[in-house]
Amino acid sequence: MSKTFKFEIVAPEKIVYGDTVKSISAVGTEGAFGVLAGHAPLITEIQTSILTVVDANGKTFRFALDGGFLEVMANNVVVLTDSCVKEGEVSVEKARAEKEAAEKALHAGGSADEKLRSQAALKRADTWLKLANAH
Repeated sequence: MSKTFKFEIVAPEKIVYGDTVKSISAVGTEGAFGVLAGHAPLITEIQTSILTVVDANGKTFRFALDGGFLEVMANNVVVLTDSCVKEGEVSVEKARAEKEAAEKALHAGGSADEKLRSQAALKRADTWLKLANAH
């Protein structure tokens, strides 16, 4: 049997996912990386991106994360994120509406802070649509 570790994705409103897994792959601010059992301790920032999990039975799950932090400590991995959606649970209509609103806000101009918020909203909507294969 493959080595496994405990893994959780935690958003403000709930624990989105928690199980024993074989591996995860994510995109950090320094690039893509993977975690297997026995990984060295690590705390890193993760980008708005898709995180892939392979559970103890070999089944693959994908999640769209709105950035956050990932911690590896003693064969336990925790992701803290502001927002997360599991593959198959994406509201394509909502994501498309958010993308359209963000694009309009970017084209309208505005302050530097408004542009940053619009860019973040656009990246989040694109990531959700990518997870739903609707981009």
